[in-house]
Amino acid sequence: MKKAVCILMILVFLCSCAGNQTRGAKNSESEQRIIGVWMSCYELGAMLDTGNFKNEFCGALENLKRINTTDVFVHVRAFGDSLFESSFYPRNEKTLSYDFDVLDFMISEAKKRNIRFHAWINPFRAPDGSFLSPADEEVRKRILSGIREIASKYKISGVHFDDYFYPSPEYDRDEQAIADYSRLSQNALTTAEYRTASITSLIFSAKNAIKNIDPKLIFSISPAADIEKDKNSFFADVEYWCESGAADWIMPQLYFGFEYNLEKFRFQNLLRVWRDLPREENVKMIIGLPSYKLCTDKEPDNLEWGSGKDILARQVTECFSYKDISGVCFFSYSSLFLEDEIHTASLANIQKAIKIRTPKA
Repeated sequence: MKKAVCILMILVFLCSCAGNQTRGAKNSESEQRIIGVWMSCYELGAMLDTGNFKNEFCGALENLKRINTTDVFVHVRAFGDSLFESSFYPRNEKTLSYDFDVLDFMISEAKKRNIRFHAWINPFRAPDGSFLSPADEEVRKRILSGIREIASKYKISGVHFDDYFYPSPEYDRDEQAIADYSRLSQNALTTAEYRTASITSLIFSAKNAIKNIDPKLIFSISPAADIEKDKNSFFADVEYWCESGAADWIMPQLYFGFEYNLEKFRFQNLLRVWRDLPREENVKMIIGLPSYKLCTDKEPDNLEWGSGKDILARQVTECFSYKDISGVCFFSYSSLFLEDEIHTASLANIQKAIKIRTPKA
């Protein structure tokens, strides 16, 4: 019961402290556009497996420079593990054969190339791939302790969460906590409200933990494209996060084409919906783009992405045409730099698009 009450009390307090709101955050004309790239645990694991990680990672950074990358989001905790000796999480086995600190090396090499390094974390995913309960007080403590540990030990530029919150409305590991809370509360929240409160309070707690170590550190979140599904299935209230400044950067995964068969999910329509969200004035909007879809043979994406040499460049151009979009981020690293005809042409078109600097109101 205590943990449920604490969650709800924290949320009420945080709601009362929400910042100023504006429809579309303002960016300076001279402010540098953010060009981000996600580097997943699988890509990092492949580099570690070679036995020559330093050369592999430095080569990746040199590739990132080809598109003027400003920020790299590296998957440092994907399955409740750690790339370094942690007091809270077991060591990633792939790092054990190296006699140097893998995380420190990556951060240092990125900094040499003027690329900001963000520690990408899946907070609720366990080593076996299962989902830990956001209502579990010990789980929450460990997540926050792990964030503080990374932010205090390493010179990262930020901490990043992706879209792994609740896996589905049918999730049942929090049933006992919700039942205990409901039984002792006169005006109990619904299950959906309770879960949303749990996630939102963790988001605020994570941001506070980061900012207490260094106010300049960036806290970013990458929700799924469908705002309604975020709230109703994942219990991620992205609208409130934008309004309240719960994160510094919101990075929606707009992984759809211009001619997608469902009009709601066509790229321009999704971009408009996200641009229209009221935002606290310091919240930046960076758009996630799906480089992994190039050359896909899966319907219906294959119609646009199967031979889409210019689709990513067109999406970059569309994003950069608005002042209130601060940048783009590609998922993921390896799919940008494949050397077949389509990927090579796509990269060249992206390089051209990134040079565009004529934002409109």
